[in-house]
Amino acid sequence: MTDTSLPSRPTSEPASADTTPHASERAPGAPSAAASEPARADTLRAFYEYEADTYHIDEENEVAWKHRRDLVHRMLPKEEHEAFLDVGCGDGSLSLDLHSKLAGTRAFGCELSLRRVLRAGADKRAVRFTGGSIYELPFATNAVPLVVCTDLLEHLDDPEQAFKELARVSSKWVLVTTPYCIDIEKTLCPHCGDDYFLYGHQHSFGKEGMQKLADAAGARVERYDHMIPLFECRRYKWFPPLKWLVWSHFKNTGTLGALFRVG
Repeated sequence: MTDTSLPSRPTSEPASADTTPHASERAPGAPSAAASEPARADTLRAFYEYEADTYHIDEENEVAWKHRRDLVHRMLPKEEHEAFLDVGCGDGSLSLDLHSKLAGTRAFGCELSLRRVLRAGADKRAVRFTGGSIYELPFATNAVPLVVCTDLLEHLDDPEQAFKELARVSSKWVLVTTPYCIDIEKTLCPHCGDDYFLYGHQHSFGKEGMQKLADAAGARVERYDHMIPLFECRRYKWFPPLKWLVWSHFKNTGTLGALFRVG
């Protein structure tokens, strides 16, 4: 039977190891006055719980899911893994997929939305799902050899601090994907009059941005992979000149994957 015991953060470390979502996704360096923090936390928590009821993150409901999964499969280190952690696991579809692909591994998923955590763990399969913030993961330092985080960093207030936390809990590898070189846009909400980041995208990443994350966390980039869904179609694989003709129009689209070595 697969061991799904949680490699929790020791009590000697500064953060709590409770398994309900943490209070805030704000940057740890942001102001933490008692008057401002709860409002920010409550707003984000409420939004992500609402979002969890709005749509599911899986192959049936998200067009990009299959391409993101295929990119992660291509980026996986060519070795056996004792365990892995999927951070920002959503409804757990990728966690379950990787558990099937990486046979015999202990599998963990961590997600801010409690509704998604409960939904992911409903079928009682051999992945242990827990609630938590990417800024304060409820896992011990060097808890797992492989940490995966897909299409999350671009949404965060402080992706650099979040990546440091991914590197902290990994003993060897961190695998990250983000949209590639996107335009950051804001739009106005007609209901409240406030502006907000379109699609929640606050940051754009290319290879230079990934390298900055690595440098700040003391990690190194092992390799990149840039997936453009259009070019995954058979016609482009069978007839490369067709890809070259349209490459300039699509080169700054798709998803960037980066595999980091830590420790």
